[in-house]
Amino acid sequence: MKLFEIFDKEKAQERKREIQEEMKRGYFDDFKDLKETQGRMFQASEQLSPAGTSPHLPAMAVMEPGGAEVMFPPPQGSLRVALLCIAFRAGAEDKLQSWSEPYRDGLQGCTGARWFDLSLVESPVMSIWPFKQMILRSGVTGPAAPSEVCLLQREPIFHFGDATEIRRALGMTNRLTGYAYLIDGKGRVRWRGSGQATAAEAENLVSCARELHSAGD
Repeated sequence: MKLFEIFDKEKAQERKREIQEEMKRGYFDDFKDLKETQGRMFQASEQLSPAGTSPHLPAMAVMEPGGAEVMFPPPQGSLRVALLCIAFRAGAEDKLQSWSEPYRDGLQGCTGARWFDLSLVESPVMSIWPFKQMILRSGVTGPAAPSEVCLLQREPIFHFGDATEIRRALGMTNRLTGYAYLIDGKGRVRWRGSGQATAAEAENLVSCARELHSAGD
Protein backbone atom coordinates (compact mmCIF):
# COMPACT_ATOMS: atom_id res chain seq x y z
CA MET A 1 0.00 0.00 0.00
CA LYS A 2 1.33 3.43 -0.98
CA LEU A 3 2.16 5.96 1.71
CA PHE A 4 -0.52 8.47 0.65
CA GLU A 5 -3.10 5.68 0.71
CA ILE A 6 -2.13 4.87 4.30
CA PHE A 7 -2.50 8.54 5.28
CA ASP A 8 -5.86 8.80 3.51
CA LYS A 9 -7.08 5.66 5.26
CA GLU A 10 -5.91 6.90 8.66
CA LYS A 11 -7.54 10.28 8.04
CA ALA A 12 -10.84 8.63 7.11
CA GLN A 13 -10.72 6.40 10.19
CA GLU A 14 -9.95 9.38 12.44
CA ARG A 15 -12.89 11.32 10.95
CA LYS A 16 -15.14 8.30 11.48
CA ARG A 17 -14.09 8.12 15.14
CA GLU A 18 -14.79 11.84 15.57
CA ILE A 19 -18.29 11.46 14.15
CA GLN A 20 -18.98 8.42 16.35
CA GLU A 21 -17.82 10.29 19.46
CA GLU A 22 -19.98 13.29 18.58
CA MET A 23 -23.02 11.08 18.06
CA LYS A 24 -22.33 9.21 21.34
CA ARG A 25 -21.95 12.46 23.23
CA GLY A 26 -24.90 13.95 21.39
CA TYR A 27 -28.28 13.35 22.93
CA PHE A 28 -27.63 13.43 26.67
CA ASP A 29 -25.32 16.45 26.58
CA ASP A 30 -27.61 18.23 24.14
CA PHE A 31 -30.62 17.52 26.34
CA LYS A 32 -28.80 18.89 29.38
CA ASP A 33 -27.83 22.04 27.46
CA LEU A 34 -31.38 22.37 26.16
CA LYS A 35 -32.81 22.39 29.70
CA GLU A 36 -30.21 24.88 30.92
CA THR A 37 -30.51 27.32 28.02
CA GLN A 38 -34.09 26.69 26.82
CA GLY A 39 -32.57 26.06 23.41
CA ARG A 40 -31.02 29.51 23.13
CA MET A 41 -27.46 28.54 22.27
CA PHE A 42 -26.62 32.15 21.45
CA GLN A 43 -28.44 35.46 21.70
CA ALA A 44 -30.19 36.78 18.62
CA SER A 45 -28.32 39.47 16.73
CA GLU A 46 -29.47 43.00 17.42
CA GLN A 47 -28.40 44.28 14.01
CA LEU A 48 -26.97 43.10 10.71
CA SER A 49 -23.29 42.27 10.70
CA PRO A 50 -21.16 44.29 8.22
CA ALA A 51 -21.13 42.76 4.75
CA GLY A 52 -17.34 42.88 4.53
CA THR A 53 -16.76 40.81 7.66
CA SER A 54 -19.72 38.43 7.42
CA PRO A 55 -18.88 34.77 6.72
CA HIS A 56 -20.18 33.01 3.64
CA LEU A 57 -22.50 30.09 4.15
CA PRO A 58 -20.58 26.89 3.28
CA ALA A 59 -21.67 25.51 -0.09
CA MET A 60 -23.41 22.16 0.18
CA ALA A 61 -25.45 19.73 -1.87
CA VAL A 62 -29.06 19.58 -0.71
CA MET A 63 -32.13 17.74 -1.93
CA GLU A 64 -35.55 19.15 -2.68
CA PRO A 65 -38.69 17.19 -1.70
CA GLY A 66 -39.04 15.89 -5.25
CA GLY A 67 -35.59 14.29 -5.09
CA ALA A 68 -33.65 16.82 -7.17
CA GLU A 69 -30.16 17.63 -5.89
CA VAL A 70 -29.16 21.29 -5.98
CA MET A 71 -26.38 23.39 -4.53
CA PHE A 72 -27.07 25.70 -1.62
CA PRO A 73 -26.95 28.64 -1.12
CA PRO A 74 -28.58 29.63 -4.42
CA PRO A 75 -26.48 31.44 -7.04
CA GLN A 76 -26.00 35.18 -6.76
CA GLY A 77 -28.87 37.16 -8.19
CA SER A 78 -31.55 34.65 -7.20
CA LEU A 79 -32.52 36.45 -3.98
CA ARG A 80 -32.11 39.69 -2.05
CA VAL A 81 -32.66 38.27 1.43
CA ALA A 82 -33.45 34.80 2.74
CA LEU A 83 -34.42 33.39 6.10
CA LEU A 84 -32.67 30.07 6.63
CA CYS A 85 -34.20 27.93 9.38
CA ILE A 86 -32.16 24.87 10.37
CA ALA A 87 -33.17 21.84 12.42
CA PHE A 88 -31.67 18.44 13.17
CA ARG A 89 -34.80 17.08 14.87
CA ALA A 90 -38.54 17.46 14.27
CA GLY A 91 -38.93 18.73 17.83
CA ALA A 92 -37.43 22.08 16.84
CA GLU A 93 -40.37 22.96 14.58
CA ASP A 94 -42.20 25.15 17.11
CA LYS A 95 -39.05 27.13 17.81
CA LEU A 96 -38.45 27.73 14.13
CA GLN A 97 -42.03 28.88 13.61
CA SER A 98 -41.46 31.64 16.14
CA TRP A 99 -38.94 33.10 13.65
CA SER A 100 -40.41 32.08 10.31
CA GLU A 101 -44.00 33.23 10.79
CA PRO A 102 -43.11 36.87 11.61
CA TYR A 103 -40.64 36.85 8.70
CA ARG A 104 -43.25 35.45 6.32
CA ASP A 105 -45.83 38.02 7.38
CA GLY A 106 -43.37 40.92 7.44
CA LEU A 107 -41.76 40.29 4.04
CA GLN A 108 -44.95 39.81 2.04
CA GLY A 109 -44.73 41.45 -1.36
CA CYS A 110 -40.94 41.87 -1.18
CA THR A 111 -39.55 40.61 -4.47
CA GLY A 112 -36.43 38.55 -3.91
CA ALA A 113 -37.31 37.55 -0.33
CA ARG A 114 -37.16 33.78 0.25
CA TRP A 115 -37.56 31.36 3.14
CA PHE A 116 -35.72 28.03 3.38
CA ASP A 117 -36.23 25.25 5.92
CA LEU A 118 -33.09 23.11 6.00
CA SER A 119 -33.20 19.69 7.67
CA LEU A 120 -29.79 18.22 8.49
CA VAL A 121 -30.00 14.42 8.48
CA GLU A 122 -26.75 12.98 9.82
CA SER A 123 -27.84 9.41 10.54
CA PRO A 124 -26.43 6.93 7.96
CA VAL A 125 -29.55 4.79 8.35
CA MET A 126 -31.87 7.69 7.52
CA SER A 127 -29.81 8.46 4.43
CA ILE A 128 -30.72 5.24 2.64
CA TRP A 129 -33.88 3.97 0.99
CA PRO A 130 -36.70 3.80 2.08
CA PHE A 131 -36.07 6.18 4.99
CA LYS A 132 -34.58 8.87 2.78
CA GLN A 133 -37.65 8.89 0.56
CA MET A 134 -39.92 9.11 3.60
CA ILE A 135 -38.01 12.14 4.86
CA LEU A 136 -38.13 13.83 1.46
CA ARG A 137 -41.86 13.22 1.16
CA SER A 138 -42.37 14.94 4.50
CA GLY A 139 -41.45 18.17 2.75
CA VAL A 140 -44.06 17.79 0.02
CA THR A 141 -47.07 20.03 0.47
CA GLY A 142 -50.29 20.20 -1.47
CA PRO A 143 -51.36 23.10 -3.69
CA ALA A 144 -51.68 26.38 -1.85
CA ALA A 145 -55.20 27.55 -1.07
CA PRO A 146 -56.37 30.56 -3.12
CA SER A 147 -55.95 32.79 -0.08
CA GLU A 148 -52.31 31.66 0.29
CA VAL A 149 -51.14 31.87 -3.32
CA CYS A 150 -49.51 35.26 -2.79
CA LEU A 151 -47.94 34.37 0.55
CA LEU A 152 -44.19 33.98 0.92
CA GLN A 153 -43.76 30.23 0.52
CA ARG A 154 -41.58 27.92 2.60
CA GLU A 155 -38.92 26.06 0.58
CA PRO A 156 -37.94 22.81 2.35
CA ILE A 157 -34.51 21.37 1.59
CA PHE A 158 -32.57 18.44 3.06
CA HIS A 159 -28.90 17.65 3.55
CA PHE A 160 -27.97 14.01 4.16
CA GLY A 161 -24.64 13.01 5.70
CA ASP A 162 -21.88 14.71 7.65
CA ALA A 163 -22.87 18.23 8.69
CA THR A 164 -19.72 19.08 10.65
CA GLU A 165 -18.61 21.91 8.37
CA ILE A 166 -21.88 23.82 8.47
CA ARG A 167 -22.36 23.16 12.21
CA ARG A 168 -18.97 24.64 12.99
CA ALA A 169 -19.36 27.54 10.56
CA LEU A 170 -22.74 28.56 12.01
CA GLY A 171 -22.05 27.80 15.67
CA MET A 172 -24.73 25.10 15.96
CA THR A 173 -23.56 23.25 19.06
CA ASN A 174 -26.85 21.58 20.02
CA ARG A 175 -28.89 19.32 17.75
CA LEU A 176 -32.12 19.52 19.76
CA THR A 177 -32.91 23.17 19.15
CA GLY A 178 -33.58 25.28 16.07
CA TYR A 179 -31.50 27.97 14.40
CA ALA A 180 -32.43 30.93 12.20
CA TYR A 181 -30.15 32.97 9.94
CA LEU A 182 -30.54 35.82 7.48
CA ILE A 183 -28.59 35.35 4.26
CA ASP A 184 -27.89 38.12 1.77
CA GLY A 185 -27.80 37.85 -2.01
CA LYS A 186 -24.13 36.85 -1.98
CA GLY A 187 -24.63 33.98 0.44
CA ARG A 188 -23.25 35.78 3.48
CA VAL A 189 -24.64 35.20 6.97
CA ARG A 190 -25.72 38.64 8.23
CA TRP A 191 -27.88 37.79 11.26
CA ARG A 192 -28.59 34.82 13.53
CA GLY A 193 -30.94 33.61 16.25
CA SER A 194 -31.62 30.36 18.11
CA GLY A 195 -34.30 28.69 20.19
CA GLN A 196 -37.68 30.33 20.76
CA ALA A 197 -37.94 33.93 19.59
CA THR A 198 -39.29 36.57 21.93
CA ALA A 199 -41.69 39.15 20.50
CA ALA A 200 -38.93 41.76 20.50
CA GLU A 201 -36.49 39.42 18.75
CA ALA A 202 -39.05 38.49 16.10
CA GLU A 203 -39.74 42.18 15.47
CA ASN A 204 -36.03 42.85 15.17
CA LEU A 205 -35.62 39.95 12.73
CA VAL A 206 -38.23 41.48 10.43
CA SER A 207 -36.60 44.91 10.69
CA CYS A 208 -33.17 43.47 9.81
CA ALA A 209 -34.64 41.44 6.95
CA ARG A 210 -36.30 44.52 5.47
CA GLU A 211 -33.05 46.46 5.81
CA LEU A 212 -31.16 43.70 4.04
CA HIS A 213 -33.81 43.51 1.32
CA SER A 214 -33.62 47.26 0.74
CA ALA A 215 -29.82 47.18 0.55
CA GLY A 216 -29.93 44.32 -1.94
CA ASP A 217 -26.23 43.46 -1.53
